[in-house]
Amino acid sequence: MRDDEPAAGVLPYAEVTDEAYAAQTAASFTVREFEFAVLLSGRCPRCDHTTSSTVVDELYRRDTPAAAQDPGYRTVLCECETDHPARPAGLRGCGAYWTLRLEVEA
Repeated sequence: MRDDEPAAGVLPYAEVTDEAYAAQTAASFTVREFEFAVLLSGRCPRCDHTTSSTVVDELYRRDTPAAAQDPGYRTVLCECETDHPARPAGLRGCGAYWTLRLEVEA
């Protein structure tokens, strides 16, 4: 826990990241692969609430020339349903985000 976070209670919404977030989620999240999407589920490394994110490779599929090689990096957000104080209307989660490299078999 960092100095700017309260010791007890629900953390306030804050758009923050930390290198440890990616390492923690890479080690603990479950990954479910679907035809055009990947579902990542686990506990948020900041607020410790259950979160899941759906990552899609494209919004629309169509036959096009091959694009540049995708390195597989994706930004993932906490999408927990817990009410975090100061969260803007219409958003979910505690504000935490991190970047993961997805290696999904084609």
